Amino acid sequence: MNKARIVLGGVVAALINFFLDGALHGVLLQPYWLEIAAALHLKGDPEGAQFRYYILYDLLKGLLSTLVYALIRPRLAPGLRTALVAGLIVWALVLPVPILGLLPQGFFGNRFAILWSLYGAAPVLLGAVAGAALYKE
Repeated sequence: MNKARIVLGGVVAALINFFLDGALHGVLLQPYWLEIAAALHLKGDPEGAQFRYYILYDLLKGLLSTLVYALIRPRLAPGLRTALVAGLIVWALVLPVPILGLLPQGFFGNRFAILWSLYGAAPVLLGAVAGAALYKE
């Protein structure tokens, strides 16, 4: 495996994840987040308070998707299909599975969980494709 290319692809994937996640949560899901924040009596700036956390989180998603691509590439062959499989694996592990685990806590409803999971697939998949495009053995 080419570790330098995993890092390069991971950083590019992370940038895509970061900006698209920002649009996703700041526009498409914002009304839901505001409702949740009000119901939980959260104070402060919910959009900017955890900026560093989200950068790190998206960096990890990007690195993970490129690493998974590098790991499965020998078995599934290089290309778009393999990049999408890598993206789907990472998406499943970072979005719908953890969100399902939070549903019983009652912080948010089923509709929000479904929308978050579905909308969240686009940044992860696009990032995985971009990261994979930069990966070379």
